Amino acid sequence: MSDTALFSKENIGAPDINLYADALMRDGYSTVSAQIYNVNVNFNQFEKLTNAQLDYYRLSADPHGGGRYRAFSRYRLTPGSTIPILDETNEYVQSPEYNYDDGGLVRRFAPLSLDFRNNPLIQHLISRDLEIARATQLVDWSQNVLIGLHQIRYHAKPDAPSISSPIWLHRDDEPVVFIHLFNLSASALGGDNLISTGNRNISRVIRLTSPLESVVLGKKVLHAVTPVGTNSSTGAYRDILLITFSNEEKQ
Repeated sequence: MSDTALFSKENIGAPDINLYADALMRDGYSTVSAQIYNVNVNFNQFEKLTNAQLDYYRLSADPHGGGRYRAFSRYRLTPGSTIPILDETNEYVQSPEYNYDDGGLVRRFAPLSLDFRNNPLIQHLISRDLEIARATQLVDWSQNVLIGLHQIRYHAKPDAPSISSPIWLHRDDEPVVFIHLFNLSASALGGDNLISTGNRNISRVIRLTSPLESVVLGKKVLHAVTPVGTNSSTGAYRDILLITFSNEEKQ
């Protein structure tokens, strides 16, 4: 499969779409069952998932440290089109308003591998997320839409926990952000998603433990992920894929 096949024609049921879309709009976040990313019986999901998980071992270290390894690619979807166009520039910028650690910096990460992008399971994830995002009023689909794919590996060691950037409560620039878990070491400590409805109070702690368990976030809430630690001498990993939807800013 190629990049032009990103959006499958299979649809999850309207009740499921509305359930997650309504929760996102009402509460500012929603947990998303891994079951909605299951494909039909003719699809070897275990093989595709394993291939995707193995891809995290090739990620390059984040130059800003934190025990993070990253890859990033994005697509541009024009109004009325079902075929996204890969953006070759690959620049990643967060505003200082939302990322007080690295905001305002133009960061360039290695792109996602072709095998990962064209993995049918990854394409299936994107198509499912797109359907939920379309069911909200959080993105203007009459304008150009950027679809970001951000692989992150948190690699913790006994004397060096892995931290997120920014490390504490924040909002993202993108109005719709899906967080998909791909791997969590049994020895990993932390790595929990925190939700806050304001005033820096934590209203919910969400721990993703199984592959493809997911959370979708909007701008209505603040969120963070706790540092990942471990007592294991061999270290621990937390591997996630962020899939984001936002309108392209006009120059």
